[in-house]
Amino acid sequence: MVKWIEINQQLQVVLSKEIDLRREILGNMNQQEYVLLIGDIELKDDLYRECNQLATQLKEVVKKRGMLTRKLFDLLPPNTIGTTLGEILDPLSDSDSETLCLYKQTQELIDKIHKQHLRNKSLHEMILKEGPIEMDNPAMHAETVQGKRTTLITIDYPEKKGDS
Repeated sequence: MVKWIEINQQLQVVLSKEIDLRREILGNMNQQEYVLLIGDIELKDDLYRECNQLATQLKEVVKKRGMLTRKLFDLLPPNTIGTTLGEILDPLSDSDSETLCLYKQTQELIDKIHKQHLRNKSLHEMILKEGPIEMDNPAMHAETVQGKRTTLITIDYPEKKGDS
């Protein structure tokens, strides 16, 4: 039990670092989307290089997380059901619940990063195909969000042929 708690604490430190890196990557990717919209290719390339450096750091952290997770799995009895960290941690245990919370945050960030990557890729492909986005482009809309003074700019991404 002591070993389990010790590994859990190490895992929490690694998961916290992973969350920080994933947040930085997501922020970087949001900036990439913005610079694509304004057409600043040089800044986009700089952001892309920075994102690659963050991804390299993340790769090492994910590797550490994998090693620690494997150690937890090795401490489990052979008849334990569950193949992911989220399935084997006890949400009622203090040390496990903190680890579980951090693990869920990483999973949510992974999903957000994936969605942002797809948005950036679609936007980049659209720009390559149709040229830079002009402010008078009918796909660009600016509207005031009801009840707020902020302006929301939206882009209607064209449907690909065959999509319905």
